[in-house]
Amino acid sequence: MVAALTLVLSACAPSVQLDATIRLQPEVVPRVSGSIFIVQIPESRPVSGIIVRRAGAPTFTIPPGHYPPRGQCRVWRPETPPGQQDPPGSCDVLQRRVPAGGYLVFG
Repeated sequence: MVAALTLVLSACAPSVQLDATIRLQPEVVPRVSGSIFIVQIPESRPVSGIIVRRAGAPTFTIPPGHYPPRGQCRVWRPETPPGQQDPPGSCDVLQRRVPAGGYLVFG
C-alpha cells in the first residue's frame, strides 16, 4: 500500500527541466576615441544581448532588439532604459552628440 501511494505521489511531484538553449551574454569592453567611449556590437550579433563593462563605471546591458542596424550607430546612455534610448542614425552625426558618460554604439 505504501509503495503504491509513493508511486502515485511521485507522479504528481513537480519536475525541473533545464533549458539547454540559455546563452551567456558576451562582455564587451569599450574602446576610447578622444573623449568618446565606443562599443562595437560583435559581428555575430548575440541573441542574448551584450554586457558592457568598463573599469570604474557601472556595467550595463544592451539587449539585441536595441542594437543599431549594421552600418549605423546609436548613442547609449547607461542610466536610461533601453526603450527610451535615442534612435539609431549616422555614425558621423551621432559621434558629435555623445554626452558625458554616454557611449557610441556601432552596429
